[in-house]
Amino acid sequence: MTFDAETVVAWAELPTAELRVNAQRLAAARLPAQHPLWTVIRERPALAAKLRSAFSGLLVTIKGSRDEHMQRLWITAARNAIDAKTAPEQKPVAAAPKTEQPVAAAPARPAPQPEVRHVPVQQPQFGPPPPATPSRSAAPIPQVVFQEP
Repeated sequence: MTFDAETVVAWAELPTAELRVNAQRLAAARLPAQHPLWTVIRERPALAAKLRSAFSGLLVTIKGSRDEHMQRLWITAARNAIDAKTAPEQKPVAAAPKTEQPVAAAPARPAPQPEVRHVPVQQPQFGPPPPATPSRSAAPIPQVVFQEP
């Protein structure tokens, strides 16, 4: 479905149910964020607020549906497109007039080469682990003798 600016501007007067249907179609259209339609919506704060509200309502109604994740991505992209700030146009910077002055150039040196060190890699050992050595000295345990009463 194609959308034109006049139709989208007229959405500000629609009831909530119809606006929600149109908002779902707009999100499903997956228009790029630089599309002129988003600029038209951003220029009208009341329409942008109503569409944000409709998108929030859609997120609630799609919960649990089989297409929830796909529609959530579309709706999130549409909300981000509405909230996106338009990039200010960059004015070209006027170049300052160049005055030629001799500049003493340093002799070119080759870039220092990083020192490469060979580090031996330990190969993993397979098989039984080496016997564990006790961390403290084992003191002899006194023998306990049980006697009859």
